[in-house]
Amino acid sequence: MIKRFGGWWFPLVLALALGGVSFWLDRISQLETEETPLDPREPQYQIFGIQGRRFAADGSVAQQLTASRAWQFPNRKDGYLADPEIEFAQGGQMLYRISARQAHYLVGENQIVFEKNVVFDKPATAAQPAGRLETDSLTVNTQTQTAHTQALVNYRYGASHGTAQGMTYNHKQGLLNLSSRIKAVIYDPQR
Repeated sequence: MIKRFGGWWFPLVLALALGGVSFWLDRISQLETEETPLDPREPQYQIFGIQGRRFAADGSVAQQLTASRAWQFPNRKDGYLADPEIEFAQGGQMLYRISARQAHYLVGENQIVFEKNVVFDKPATAAQPAGRLETDSLTVNTQTQTAHTQALVNYRYGASHGTAQGMTYNHKQGLLNLSSRIKAVIYDPQR
């Protein structure tokens, strides 16, 4: 009878012991996590020393971005840049460069809002002279290649220069439209 008792007793004790160890390991391996809400006024992510390039289908650089710092707030898709400088190019030729003290990138809208000491430079081409525009705020749509502002604008285009309250620029059409209170000295490059 002792042999029979030992024959079924050992597997039963072993099964109970292994079940107890499994239960104990399961309990100690489960972590209880508590999600802490982030302060919406403090950046969730920060990156220092940014350099980025976007390439065109032909392999040439289409856009180039440098900034001293970038940050993003919790639960937001848009981002912010400190001291941004963005160059737009086509076929290896720079179309224009924009720099500012700060920028806000609106992801879903393909727009960048430049603020504080905004400088928009367009290099000279065979057909057009160089252009420079200075303002305190400028919104650029990277998809349509347009820019606009309602702020005071100081501009220089070749030998022509002046000021205006607000402007729109369409790169594809090569058209700068000054909105109001325009003061200008315009030189005809043909004369």
